[in-house]
Amino acid sequence: HPPAMSTSMSTNPLRLTVRVSIGNHPERRSARAAVRGSDSGRVRPSTRSSSTLHVVRAGSSSPDAVDGGVSRAGRREAISGALAAVTFASNASIASLALADDDVVAASPAAPVSVTPKILVVGATGQTGQLVVDELRRRGGAGITAAVRSPEKASKLGIDRGGVELLPGFDVTAPADVLAGPMKGTDVVVICTGFVPGNPFKMAQAAHAVDNEGVVHLVDAAKAAGVKRVVLISSILTDGRAMGAADSPGFKITNAFGGVLDEKLVGEKHLQESGVEYVIVRPAGLRGEPPKTQLVATPGNVMASGEVSRELVARVMAEAAFAPSAANKIVEIAEEGTFAPGYTPEGVEGYLVGDDKSRWFP
Repeated sequence: HPPAMSTSMSTNPLRLTVRVSIGNHPERRSARAAVRGSDSGRVRPSTRSSSTLHVVRAGSSSPDAVDGGVSRAGRREAISGALAAVTFASNASIASLALADDDVVAASPAAPVSVTPKILVVGATGQTGQLVVDELRRRGGAGITAAVRSPEKASKLGIDRGGVELLPGFDVTAPADVLAGPMKGTDVVVICTGFVPGNPFKMAQAAHAVDNEGVVHLVDAAKAAGVKRVVLISSILTDGRAMGAADSPGFKITNAFGGVLDEKLVGEKHLQESGVEYVIVRPAGLRGEPPKTQLVATPGNVMASGEVSRELVARVMAEAAFAPSAANKIVEIAEEGTFAPGYTPEGVEGYLVGDDKSRWFP
């Protein structure tokens, strides 16, 4: 929420325009943010070199100086708030803010500006989830909460370092209405969950509970809580039957673990049909080592083999939480040169994206 301004005027909504001077040419750069304040009309900086603010009241064409009504600290807070909002304005579905040369841009009352986005990472104590939290912490610019079952385990792993908050006792198998409460006020939910193979007689039950029903519960909870984007980790070959790869070694071997690919597909489709903005990241076989070669990123239903470092997966997941270009896309990722013989994607050279984030979500 933008900073409050204290003025001597009445308590009607105020539309604030903040112009940021670059050098001695204020006309070259302007940042505008809609701020709920204390008067009806527009506040605009003087085009002279002084910092005097003027108010144009509704129905009036003459500005009134308000230096006595708006303190220097108040102006400074307002400008700081506007600049902070601009930092996150790249995703209009998360921050309702715009840059313009001439027009005042007002935020919709139904979608207030979120200056610092709030991101909830589910499955934060898993191998990939830990790296996603690390990557989000490293890039900054967001409030991060890690949803975990055991806060003691999370603390031992250092999940709560660097200002990351813990949401303890979070169980994805709980009903959606139970999960929705803690999600309120969250902008982006990043789902890093996945069942861990164990007892061979219970693998199907575990895969169904986590990768199918667990994802469905999380998506329904996110929608009920007003979450703006859900980022979901999945797997290549999740839709292997549709892409004609049901007989491939990769599909047969992976799906042998409790039918996990079929279970993941249910979760994916539920997310796609939910109406919530989504990004689905399908990594190839996961490796714990650092990346060895460049990143390959394709649309969905292209890869049938390959390997990828968990570090690279975490980078893509973190970027997916912010990038406007990722909205409502499925991306499959692997490292160059890791594809099995006969399963290299056709035209793979065109999907070799490396560190160019603008090409990570084709």
